[in-house]
Amino acid sequence: MGTYGLRELIRRWGRGQLTTEQAIGQILLLLVELDKRLQKLERRRESPLKRPARKTGP
Repeated sequence: MGTYGLRELIRRWGRGQLTTEQAIGQILLLLVELDKRLQKLERRRESPLKRPARKTGP
């Protein structure tokens, strides 16, 4: 079984198509993916701050 998107997960849970264990597993997979995306964004935001300032003018 692959990872469902949040909306699909909620839909399947509501229809009784997932066990509690399956739903928890899917939620954990979604959290792992969100954590990776958040870390990537945070690294992007930090990158310009770590670069040395450019010299301007003569």
